[in-house]
Amino acid sequence: MRYLTPWRSRLCFRTCATLLLLGLSALAILFAFPGTHTFLKTPLTNGILLLLLGVLLFTTGRALINRRWLSALFHCGAGLVIIGGGITAGYAKDGQVLLTDSTYAPPEYRQFLLEGERIALHSFDILTYDNGMPKQYVSRLVFPDGVHEISVNAPLRRKGWTFYQMSYQTQEGPYGEPIFSTVLTLRKDPGVGFTFCGYGTLVLAAILLAIRETCRLRPSAKESIA
Repeated sequence: MRYLTPWRSRLCFRTCATLLLLGLSALAILFAFPGTHTFLKTPLTNGILLLLLGVLLFTTGRALINRRWLSALFHCGAGLVIIGGGITAGYAKDGQVLLTDSTYAPPEYRQFLLEGERIALHSFDILTYDNGMPKQYVSRLVFPDGVHEISVNAPLRRKGWTFYQMSYQTQEGPYGEPIFSTVLTLRKDPGVGFTFCGYGTLVLAAILLAIRETCRLRPSAKESIA
């Protein structure tokens, strides 16, 4: 009859526990996506997150008492990911603005207020290839401290906010000329630092755990499978 040796049993248990913690941590980061704010605010979800954090705190404290430093590090990383995801879902702000690049547009179509700061559109340009296909969209915004540029794959980060160049719209002006409007997405995420720190801690702990298990001596012949 085949049975698992104590060494293999411990290894199997640790593997299952690791996969479970990684799955729960990955699930927590899903709260960062739009549409999850309402779901996170339900009492059931908050209770599950608090219960999970309590379990992680208990296991981390127990690991520290038993001087299992790598296990404590791993549990700490999972807790940071969950905390970061919760902060993101509960306190992250996002939105979209459309600014028109035309002197005919009213002021409210060329500027907006963000946390008391007035931000206005300086200019919007479409860079093209030689064949006329669009290559890059560039928006220049006027902030109280000067003009800043935003383009596709080159967002602007300022005072906790990130400005993304998403797309543009075009319409016909009063004299038949094309009028362009830039579409920007704004996002402020106070939990992203916790999340990235948590994932970095998880990766580091997993690598160190794998190295430790690999370097350990193989089980003796007495622990071979019967």
